[in-house]
Amino acid sequence: MDEILSQEEINALLSSFAKQEEGHTAKDRSGEAKQVRPYDFRRPDKLSKDQLRTIEMIHETFARSLSTWMSSYLRLPVRVSMASCEQHSFDEFSSSLPTPGVIAVFNMSPPDGEAIVAFAPALAFAILDRVLGGPGQARGKPRELTDIEQQLMQDLVAKVLDILARAWADVAAFSARLVNIVSSPQFAQITAETETVGAVSLQVTFGETSGNVSLGLPYPILQPVMPRLAATRWFRKQAGRGGETGSAEAIRQRLSTIQVPVSVELGQASVMVGDFLDLAPGDIIRLDSRRGEDLVVRVGGGSKFLGRPGVIGKRLAFQVSRVLHDRGGNL
Repeated sequence: MDEILSQEEINALLSSFAKQEEGHTAKDRSGEAKQVRPYDFRRPDKLSKDQLRTIEMIHETFARSLSTWMSSYLRLPVRVSMASCEQHSFDEFSSSLPTPGVIAVFNMSPPDGEAIVAFAPALAFAILDRVLGGPGQARGKPRELTDIEQQLMQDLVAKVLDILARAWADVAAFSARLVNIVSSPQFAQITAETETVGAVSLQVTFGETSGNVSLGLPYPILQPVMPRLAATRWFRKQAGRGGETGSAEAIRQRLSTIQVPVSVELGQASVMVGDFLDLAPGDIIRLDSRRGEDLVVRVGGGSKFLGRPGVIGKRLAFQVSRVLHDRGGNL
């Protein structure tokens, strides 16, 4: 005959089952809590880590191209490197911009939206100092640009935007056009304050000067190209580009059609300012070169050859006698 449980044993058994069930429920709840992630509706993450990484790689290419161009433009070694690539709300991005600063608003078409490229004040004024013939140093406190400085910065930003468009060419073809340069972020309200912005920061260093160039790309501009912002797609394009045949020959053919200024330097002379002001037609200035010596031939701004002057038919000419390999210059 089966053993019959007493009422106390039945109550104890039910109690143990209840405790086990509570333990499983608590464990399940704790497991669910670990899977929950906080979400801030004021700062939605619209760009994935993979897409941010692709944007970072695009702007690393942009930084290398910008470094090469600025070194030639400023006639100084310039280093441009990636500092950060993140996503913020537009309010956070604009709050990080200095006031007064040099903030350029530009239009990207397509998709016909506005973005921002901002220069740190010390960096912008050091560039302007170098362009105007100085050593490339920022003097005094940050201030608004003068009319001449505004025009020089417009020319600089136009070239920067051209390099930026070429860096993005593998992902999306667009044209960048400067809209305005302002000194305060409040005059650069290009999108809603809560809109997500791809914020890219580049570190620019030349001489004793160092500063940031900040790019703000609102999400409506990036949204049409989101499917292309995949790291695997980027790597495939880069690998395919490396395997192209005849690219060096194509570059060589394009360069062969470019015209460059060539001039022959007959000689040099030092003249006192007073004598220079008194010059009149018929006066003679004695040069330091002698008859029969080779003359310096300049291509662009650099000495490239030595040559002998002569005549071909009714035209003046020169004959190259030696190539100068150790002299530089800017075309």
